[in-house]
Amino acid sequence: MKNIIYPLLFIAFLISSCNDDNDTIEEIDDLNYISLEIAQDSIMSGEEVQVTATATGSQLAYHWSATKGDILGSGATVVYASSPCHVGTNTITCKITNGDTQEETKTVDVVVLE
Repeated sequence: MKNIIYPLLFIAFLISSCNDDNDTIEEIDDLNYISLEIAQDSIMSGEEVQVTATATGSQLAYHWSATKGDILGSGATVVYASSPCHVGTNTITCKITNGDTQEETKTVDVVVLE
């Protein structure tokens, strides 16, 4: 009986100790772009307004642009600056990337008044 139990225990040990790295599922920290908000929908020409992108994930990078006007700063919160030349509806865009794996873009409009 002992001659059968020891080989069976050895085989069970071998099976349980085998750990294939491919069986481990690595969770990807997904980019979740929650919102893009502007402090005011309209401003006078020459004024500035704060714009904030809210997102979760790791290795987040923020890429800002505007159809007219300037983006001041970097990161999750920036300032949009208009000038007398930028009257009308201007679109602010924020693309967020999560390392090299994911990206998402949102836009918000601001009306620049004379």
